[in-house]
Amino acid sequence: MSRASKGLSTIINSVRSKADPILLFGVGNYESITSRNSIGIKAINQFAGQIGLKWIDFPDSCSKVSYSPDNNLLLVKCDTYLAKDNFEVLKRLLILMPNIRSDTFCAIHYEHLFKLGIVESVFGGRTRHNEALLGISSVFQTENYHRVPIGIAHPVDDISFKTNPYTMHSVYQDTTRPFVVNRFPDIQMEMVDKVVVPQAAKEIMNSISTIKKHIARKNESEEHDMSSFKSPRINFDNMETIQY
Repeated sequence: MSRASKGLSTIINSVRSKADPILLFGVGNYESITSRNSIGIKAINQFAGQIGLKWIDFPDSCSKVSYSPDNNLLLVKCDTYLAKDNFEVLKRLLILMPNIRSDTFCAIHYEHLFKLGIVESVFGGRTRHNEALLGISSVFQTENYHRVPIGIAHPVDDISFKTNPYTMHSVYQDTTRPFVVNRFPDIQMEMVDKVVVPQAAKEIMNSISTIKKHIARKNESEEHDMSSFKSPRINFDNMETIQY
């Protein structure tokens, strides 16, 4: 077994052995880092570097993973041909680590309905407009998961985007797909690297804090919720008949 595969096995076993793992899921294609739909990969790369995590190849799942045992935090970045196929990576992860849940999951993704530079952390909300999120929502069977959408603008609003015979190929029904799979122009890339991606890394940290608070509240409510508890040794219907 190679050194990388040993590290991968350690990560999978560590995640499976603990409750409430937090999964940060970078949407996109890490081999095409300059394309608009891979801005989530750039953001999760920056975040991983800030907290000192290293990536390990997971070739069977078309991804790279990294893990922080202190925070029970699993980072994943995808490498599928199209971002809409990233959900296949998620399906594979859920088979290996079935304790991953939607309420402790966070997708870091492009958002073509936001203007370039707008970044926020949200929970739930509409995802059907975004091909990459549509598959993720189908895997979880809910749209109620955490997200960090990163604005890349829309082809209608971005005057720098010019169609050509390749981007207007017959396989595209509109300009949205060729827009998101094409690279940022140089004039925008500097802003993306120096402003947008660092802001997204901050929002990732905010999402982690929100998820941890959710986990703490859930554990506290489970620990103190005794309203449905009944002792198996006492019939509460006959309490008045018990003689002391």
